[in-house]
Amino acid sequence: MALDSWGDLLLRVSYLACLVENQREAEFRLLVWFINQDSNGQEKSYPLQLTCPLQVPWGPRELVCEQNYMEVSVLKQLPPNNHMGTAWVTPAPVELDEGLREWRVVFRIPALHQEGGMREETVPVRMAHLLGYHINTTDSRILLRCAYRSKLAYMLQLGETGVEVVSATILYKLKWTLLTMDMSVACTMNQARMDGSDVLWSLPRNLPPLVHPPFIEKGLKLGVGGRYLSECIAQQRGYMIYDNNGTLEIRIPFGAEGGFIKSHVIDGHYSQSYFVDVFLLREWEDTAWSLTQQRTFRKLYIYRQPRPVILINKTVPSQGEFSISLCCFPHDVSLGNVTVAGQLVLWEEMERNGVRLSQNPFPNNTYMYLFQMPFYHPLVSQKYLGDRLRRYTFSGVFSFILSPDGEIYNYPATAEADLQDVVLPKLEGECMVRGVRTLAYYGNLDSSEWSLYVGGMKLNWELVELGGFSLDPQELYLSLEVPLYAPGMAYEGLGLQGLLVSVLVSLVHLETAEEQTRVQRCVFPVRELLVCLPDGRMVVMVDTAGASPPVNPNHTALLDPACRPLETDHSRAIFSFSIDSCGTVATHDGDQVIYRNEVRNMPPFPPQLRPLNQPQLHYRVPLGCVHPENGNRTLAIYLPSHPPTPLPMKQTLKTASLSHTRHLEDRGEKPIGHSQDSNLNR
Repeated sequence: MALDSWGDLLLRVSYLACLVENQREAEFRLLVWFINQDSNGQEKSYPLQLTCPLQVPWGPRELVCEQNYMEVSVLKQLPPNNHMGTAWVTPAPVELDEGLREWRVVFRIPALHQEGGMREETVPVRMAHLLGYHINTTDSRILLRCAYRSKLAYMLQLGETGVEVVSATILYKLKWTLLTMDMSVACTMNQARMDGSDVLWSLPRNLPPLVHPPFIEKGLKLGVGGRYLSECIAQQRGYMIYDNNGTLEIRIPFGAEGGFIKSHVIDGHYSQSYFVDVFLLREWEDTAWSLTQQRTFRKLYIYRQPRPVILINKTVPSQGEFSISLCCFPHDVSLGNVTVAGQLVLWEEMERNGVRLSQNPFPNNTYMYLFQMPFYHPLVSQKYLGDRLRRYTFSGVFSFILSPDGEIYNYPATAEADLQDVVLPKLEGECMVRGVRTLAYYGNLDSSEWSLYVGGMKLNWELVELGGFSLDPQELYLSLEVPLYAPGMAYEGLGLQGLLVSVLVSLVHLETAEEQTRVQRCVFPVRELLVCLPDGRMVVMVDTAGASPPVNPNHTALLDPACRPLETDHSRAIFSFSIDSCGTVATHDGDQVIYRNEVRNMPPFPPQLRPLNQPQLHYRVPLGCVHPENGNRTLAIYLPSHPPTPLPMKQTLKTASLSHTRHLEDRGEKPIGHSQDSNLNR
């Protein structure tokens, strides 16, 4: 009698047990009372009448190896009618039943000082009862039953298996004939053990006290929970029986259907105990018995085996969600909650956020959990890997509750999925009235993952304030306006059509260093301009339209009259020359060098040949560039009417250049709608 892991009562009763009503050895009845006591100590009784017909005829000899007792019953022998026996010398006790009055039991036990030798001890039935042996008789059978470890029992070691043996012969007189019956019984005592992933139970194929060679194996059947298993069912569940050099090996996969699992948490790790109630029916024929049936019942226990939870990542990245299976759990484990990225996922919010949880059963009374969470869930982390490839990472903890003790087992789980679903930021540009505007479309990555660069300089608030940039964040893009002559604006050329500038805008990913770039070119019309180039050249555009009397731009030149304009129109002239040519004068002021020149009105004929009706024009536009005497030169743009002056020692040339360009903006020069786009690297 025992309780299984479900809390159900298991009761097995021998047909020949005490209190069992034997109806002509064809039907057996037992009245059982179940008494339940509640928390207040009140008892309620529930009667249950058990009635079982004899489904299979009794065998000549039947052996039972139960959990707590051994039993043997044999067919009672009847002497011939004409046989004349002898009377007993010692009368049986009178208080015993009439049928057992003159019975004797001969026990064979190992001799103390004789290796391998046996000695006999004969006792009356009454004494056998006092020693713990129940001996009885029915109309057709003789019965012997005893508990394990009884007196006059002994242990026999067969290989690695221990066998408990009761070797007994019953002598009785029937119709004045002396009869003897071999009532020996032997049962294996070994328990199951783990062998790989299987529960292994071994027992000897031949038990010498029970087998009288030669013998013939007649049958072998395995049962679980009191029911025989067919070969098909046994194979489906993985139950196997092998004959390993005279040892029967019963192998059962750990956790197979038919057994029961109990869950534990040991040092933070999940483990399981497995219980399976099996019985083995063996049938054989030997020289002493035409048929012997031995039924061995054994509850196999495997305690606290580490059973790692199996995580199966069923995620298909193209489906856009994590699909994680956790298995396999017995009935005493239930999922309590799920924590993702350190935040508890509430059951009531799961479906609303696209999270799904399902429980899928297996035939062996276990089940798995299927957890599904979309990539777009805010608790799923994302990382851009480059080349439009994004990695989604699920990092969570599944908390399981173990019944009935309420133990908590936390299982951390991580899953990753890579998907090429990134829409990269896109840069577009256009020419504005006072500068260049760039539109940075965000794409579907977090904008905080990108850094914006203008002309190779990282855009920060200091640069925004210094350059007078304008930032306008919109829902789909960020608008950036870079004023003309601001930092980051690159000078590319000066012609009669205007000043050609470009702005290189870059978006650089912080982790992958992947770069998205765009160069926006614009032409801004100007009337006058002085450009000091880092390579030591001056480019100047002058406008003679304001001169009085009018000056022909074709007649202008530098201090060296041979240095004439490169291009002219009706009022403007463009010069380009090196600072060490065209009569340029260099003066030193501290650690700076000022290079001066000027544009003059230089008619192509000598003054003495000048027509009388054409007076001498005094047209002069001073030019000057300031460069450090030892150091890198920088680009500077001025108005010719505002020549540079020597800079203080601690003031940078770049700052001076910016201060002079303010005059251009103050004049309100308007760019025309001429722009050139280019993807060339700067």
